[in-house]
Amino acid sequence: MTTSVRILTLIYVGPPADRLPPDHPWRQFDALGRTLRRHLPGATAAVFARPEIAVDGSGTVTWTSELPGQPRPLTDLPDEEQAAARRILDDHLNAISHLADELTRREPEDPEPARLLIRAIVYPGDEAVYVIGGAPVLISWGGTDPGRPPHAAGATDPATVPPAPRRPAWILPLLGLIAFATLGLGLALGIWLWQLEETEQGLREDLDAALANHCDPVAPLLEIASRLERFDREDARYADLRMAVLTEIGICEEAALFTERLATEPPCDHLPALDEELAFYDLEREPFRALKAELDRRILACTRVAGLVQRLDAVAGDCLAVAELDQEIATLEAPRSELAALRIGLDRARAACRLAETLGPRLTEVSTDCTALRTLARETAPASVELDASRPPLSEIRRGLDEALARCDLADRLEGELARSQDDCLALAGLDETLSRHAPEREPLAAIAERLAIALRQCAALNDLEQGFAEANGDCERRRALADGLDAYRNNLRFLDIRTRLAPELQICIEADALEEQIAAIGGDCTKARALAAGLADQGDPRYASAREALKAPITDCDRIDRYTRRLAEAGTDCTRLVALERDLKRESAPTLRPVRRELGERIGPCRPPPPKPVVAQAHPPPKESGAFAMRGDCIGSLTIDPTAGWDGDRVRDIVTIDPLTSKRVARVTSTNPLCRNCGLRKIGRNTWRGDLSYRCSDRVIIPTSYAAYDASGRVICRGNGSSLCLGRRR
Repeated sequence: MTTSVRILTLIYVGPPADRLPPDHPWRQFDALGRTLRRHLPGATAAVFARPEIAVDGSGTVTWTSELPGQPRPLTDLPDEEQAAARRILDDHLNAISHLADELTRREPEDPEPARLLIRAIVYPGDEAVYVIGGAPVLISWGGTDPGRPPHAAGATDPATVPPAPRRPAWILPLLGLIAFATLGLGLALGIWLWQLEETEQGLREDLDAALANHCDPVAPLLEIASRLERFDREDARYADLRMAVLTEIGICEEAALFTERLATEPPCDHLPALDEELAFYDLEREPFRALKAELDRRILACTRVAGLVQRLDAVAGDCLAVAELDQEIATLEAPRSELAALRIGLDRARAACRLAETLGPRLTEVSTDCTALRTLARETAPASVELDASRPPLSEIRRGLDEALARCDLADRLEGELARSQDDCLALAGLDETLSRHAPEREPLAAIAERLAIALRQCAALNDLEQGFAEANGDCERRRALADGLDAYRNNLRFLDIRTRLAPELQICIEADALEEQIAAIGGDCTKARALAAGLADQGDPRYASAREALKAPITDCDRIDRYTRRLAEAGTDCTRLVALERDLKRESAPTLRPVRRELGERIGPCRPPPPKPVVAQAHPPPKESGAFAMRGDCIGSLTIDPTAGWDGDRVRDIVTIDPLTSKRVARVTSTNPLCRNCGLRKIGRNTWRGDLSYRCSDRVIIPTSYAAYDASGRVICRGNGSSLCLGRRR
């Protein structure tokens, strides 16, 4: 981009810039420059400064020039420099004047260019001339000056006063010759005129020869211009020759510039603009004819390359056609920049074909291996981006890879949801619905579909168990059958809930069975019978009905014993009452009345001759199979294990007894054994808790037992440890 040098900024007092007519020379500066550069050297066009008119209506105009250097007013220069600048300015203005005359003669149908030149060369005065690097530049040109600083009232504006005619430098010699001729020197004048004609004839012949060269070379034209400068400094005799020479030099300069621009090999999209620009010149003469031919050749080459680009775009997915196109492009040489871009596109297409040829078999090989698929996607991602995998031949492979990766992502998501939904059969059914829409028969979804099918079968089994659980309300046999069915899913968390709910139900059944066993083993122990009756009074579960029914007989016996014991106590030593009591006892056959009979026999002795002393049976010591262990802590109690030895599968009864005062604080008694953590004992009396376990051992081993009593806040009140012996499996 050419740098502009600011010469001067003026605020004009004339009409505002926005009111200047469209045909004002300042508004046609670009058209003026094109006309001058088309016919004259660039130095001549540079004589006019560019007006940059402010659009705010302030009348401000900034004058700039493309010439490099510091602008200086002409009137500030020394006389010698002023004289040199004036000579150059005169040459430029005279050349422009001759060009205006020539354009008027050659192009009468278009008078505007000549009229613009004539208006532009009206001399604005010495104060409007600046010198930049020795070259004169005009401001306020154009025949009108609406803006130089205002003059005093009545003063004449120098811009509107035509310059005084200059007297040619040769006028004095001519006058002298005329005077000399009048004195009789006619012969000398004739010789001088003959020399002028000879010089002009030689210049015209040399000009014709230089014009025939068509700017190749330009040196003869420059030599003729130099000779004209020497022979006719005032442009008085050879104006037409000077005009022709300057015009041809300008044309040669324009042709040289155009040749340089073509030599830089401009891009194809710049060539139409160059072609339009070249149309301003006479294409029937050299060197513009050759330039036009070269430009046409390049445009044709660009058109061919553009067609090849379209073909490449059309056959990008056809690797065979790409190879054929490669062979065709190999024969091309120009234009190099567009051809290089085409070759880059072709190389990308060939690389895409090679990549597709490699990826196809690899994708087929690892289509079910998600790890390998992701590795393949990472490895090919840069190449896919560079080679545009959205187009054939990579698009099909990319689509297959994306589908396989989508299945892998879906498998990962379903895998996580399957893991999270193990205990939610409704969610599993939703997963099955989702999976059914994504080809579940293909890996990696097939493995998930198989696991999901197993989980759904377990859900169906769980549903059957739930239904059986609801139907088996109060039926211990059916509950035990359900527990046996759950053994097949011992380690399956999905069945944990029903196992958890079934466990207390089975515990109730076990307790009911244990109560019946206790009732059967009560014998005549009314304390135990009433304790059991008190415990059963709070149990409304129908599974305890059998135990309650079995307890009626012991309670009836105990009531009978209490009645006879009370009568015995009330009778004291009254023989009548004692005899009546004995009579009533004889009608009773219950063996539980033996203690009453025995005491009655002792009391009734004085009422009759004493009979021989009855033999009182000794209480049997506790069986060796039982073991008792003391409780430790803030209570007094014991842990009884019955039996302390047994075979694998035998029942073990653990009974914890706590003193009555402390037992009121006990909220629960729970085993702390590692293999039975949080297994609670059932309360069977006011201060008694019972649990039934089974031995589980394959060899002879000591089985430790540990229980702890907790209050309502969860604090340990006391605890007890015991042990039993497992004898192993029966042989």
